[in-house]
Amino acid sequence: MKHFIHSLSATKGLAVLILFTLFSVGAQAAAKMTLAGEAAGVKYETDAGIRISLIDWSAPEQQAAVEAAWRQYREDSDLDTFLAVAEAQDTRGYLFTASAAGYRIKYAWEEETDNGRMMHFLVMPGLKTRNPYLWQVPNNDSPAFTLVQVRLDNESGVAKSSLDGDIILNETGKLALDRFDEINLFATMKDSTPYYLK
Repeated sequence: MKHFIHSLSATKGLAVLILFTLFSVGAQAAAKMTLAGEAAGVKYETDAGIRISLIDWSAPEQQAAVEAAWRQYREDSDLDTFLAVAEAQDTRGYLFTASAAGYRIKYAWEEETDNGRMMHFLVMPGLKTRNPYLWQVPNNDSPAFTLVQVRLDNESGVAKSSLDGDIILNETGKLALDRFDEINLFATMKDSTPYYLK
């Protein structure tokens, strides 16, 4: 009987170890790309850390759904319908600041430009809403969502957001920030994706 109990206990321990290992591997493999950096405009330097963990880019049909909903929103100002469409999309990753909870990425696409890679992320809820007290200037205008655009040249770059600029549909019909170069800096970023995931 003692031998049986000991074997059962060992089996349980082994099962827990296997589950933990599988979970760890899954968690590490979950992020296709990781960007890390420092946000501007925080009240205290210790709260400047920011990270984007991307699971994957939005599928073409998911991008098209959000883009069509945005086009309709610009015509009829029906924010609830736009938000419902965006919320219905798969979460493609998370943006984390020093606040306890992250922001869900519901729309993600990238393009290659003469200035490097340009990445676009629609995050929900809007930036600076999880802990408005972290910021020198809180988010008083667009609490429901924010478009974050990141330009990377090699391994480093900058992030800007629709809190300081306008969202447009670009020449290919995708959500982007208007006049990216003229928008205030939201954060400096670096590609911190592990080499084996690149």
